[in-house]
Amino acid sequence: MKNILSAICAVVLACGCATQPSTVPGQGSGAAYAPMVDMEGVQADAFARDVETCRTAASNTRVQSTKRYGSDTSDVIVIGVAMVFPVAVMGAALVGGIATAVYDEAYPSGGRAEPRMQQSALVDCMARKGYKNMDPNVTVTYVAATQIGPPLPTRKTGLDTYVAEKFAKATNCSAVPRAVLEEKGPGFERYSVQCSAGQTLALRCEFGNCSKEAAGGN
Repeated sequence: MKNILSAICAVVLACGCATQPSTVPGQGSGAAYAPMVDMEGVQADAFARDVETCRTAASNTRVQSTKRYGSDTSDVIVIGVAMVFPVAVMGAALVGGIATAVYDEAYPSGGRAEPRMQQSALVDCMARKGYKNMDPNVTVTYVAATQIGPPLPTRKTGLDTYVAEKFAKATNCSAVPRAVLEEKGPGFERYSVQCSAGQTLALRCEFGNCSKEAAGGN
């Protein structure tokens, strides 16, 4: 029991990248890899937050040795466990042996996963958040669930798309707003958002600040 509790604590407390994260897209290894994605319509601050979240999950990827049903020892992979499960649930998973067993000589001693696995966890995490990988040297294994019903129509986006949708949601226009770029010029962008009640919300965004646009506004 003492050994099991020690393993749980090690998985929860151990975190952080082994090397300084790269700032060059497509460079770095393991959890320090800098994702190369399609940045069209992506806010830089939101992207930075998502990268940090996925790096934390990737750095928490572990190959943990544990005993199952007697004296046999197997390696189990625990991905981002400190971010997903509370300690009690994690303990139940290890004690009950419900984690997937991996019989691979590449991980004989347990502990932090190798850089290749951490990088895979990182890029898959970014794919789950909707980012499109643009690095030809990286393979994304995550596959999004098949959409039920007709696909959403394509739309034009701009630098302030995220801000416009956040504004529309805050004003109760729609719980899941989709802002469409209607016009852009020096320092401004105009958007339209279809609200849940049927009306269209017109927005004008200037340098990251959005507001309702009066009817017939320029």
